[in-house]
Amino acid sequence: MGLVHGVLFRAGMAFSEPMSVLPVFLKHFTGSQAMIGVFSALMNAGSVLPQLLVAHKLESKPRKKPVLVVAIWVRAALWLILGLLAYFCPPGHPTIVLAGLLLLLFGFSLAGGVATIPFNDIWGKALPATLRGRFFGHRQLWGGLLAIGAGYAVKRILGNPSIAFPRNYAYLFLLSFAFIAVSYVALSSLREPEGKANHHRRRLADFLKASLRILWQDRNFGALILTQLAVGFGAFALPFYVLYGRDELHMAAGDVGTLVAAQMAGGILSNLLWAHLSDRVGNRIVIVLTAAMAVGIPLLALVSPAVGWRLLIAVFVLIGFSTSGSQIGFTNYLLEIAPEQLRPTYIALRGTALGLTMLLPVLGGLLIDMYSYQATFLVALGVLIAGLLLSLRLKPVRKIAA
Repeated sequence: MGLVHGVLFRAGMAFSEPMSVLPVFLKHFTGSQAMIGVFSALMNAGSVLPQLLVAHKLESKPRKKPVLVVAIWVRAALWLILGLLAYFCPPGHPTIVLAGLLLLLFGFSLAGGVATIPFNDIWGKALPATLRGRFFGHRQLWGGLLAIGAGYAVKRILGNPSIAFPRNYAYLFLLSFAFIAVSYVALSSLREPEGKANHHRRRLADFLKASLRILWQDRNFGALILTQLAVGFGAFALPFYVLYGRDELHMAAGDVGTLVAAQMAGGILSNLLWAHLSDRVGNRIVIVLTAAMAVGIPLLALVSPAVGWRLLIAVFVLIGFSTSGSQIGFTNYLLEIAPEQLRPTYIALRGTALGLTMLLPVLGGLLIDMYSYQATFLVALGVLIAGLLLSLRLKPVRKIAA
């Protein structure tokens, strides 16, 4: 059921890719790059804001699935409303559309933040460390294969002059909803193993104080957070590469689907590598290689004017590589170092710390509005190099996997 969920969810979100399809859709309603960044920031913010509160609520419960089920079906309902809004949106009222999109995307992200804690805790209980790489890798591998087909559908729908805006995007959002809904049926039907729990529920203030002490006491966990923060800070330019191609490299609207397919292909090609390294060598090497590949993203974008927009295909391949590697490496490394009873707290602490990056897309948009795309990519390059150096400080958790 976990594999079915992962495959269909990844394919479904490819119809509405947050780093390619959504920015171009929003661009029709605002000329401000900073506003595009606001939407991306809100999606990031919603996913981290509730995590410590959810971890506090769940720390005394041996089973977390009921919270997961409620959260995922709220997400499905919000995405359906998003598709209907795009289909029926009033063409002469962009402010109304923007406000509706803002609320829906934030709510979708907020429910995702609630679901993150029980979702990861369940797989931490259900799967041994030497199987998680293959599990998450195959979720992304087969989901990525379907997502390439979704990228082709994006290209055909957006490149079809007979499907007028905004209904072309509405079709994409509704296709996303259909796949997401079926994936959530699978996720809702999984059987959760009973795990260890803290049966003496603490006050929220005591829980928060104890959580902060973990950051000081577990130095390797702190190093993991610093590394992911640096890589996250370097990713603040991700929503703008597709707009860069359209605005400065003269890329056609239909070629957005090509970039989506390239990103999915990068994820597919990398997943078998990441899964093997995660299970057989360890997750530290996955994190280091992921950070190294992320450095190449802004670097290639900076030299793309000399080659043409097609070099962005390589950029999006690297985005696929680094995104897949981050999902497998950082998550599995965390699940491996977190004590079972404190696993929800560790998950929430990492997620909340990453909230420091939630306003970065706004910064990226402001830099572009004030200076240029190139200035933004240079800043991203510098921060990602720092992230690569930080990743080398992580301790190997195990030398040889069974």
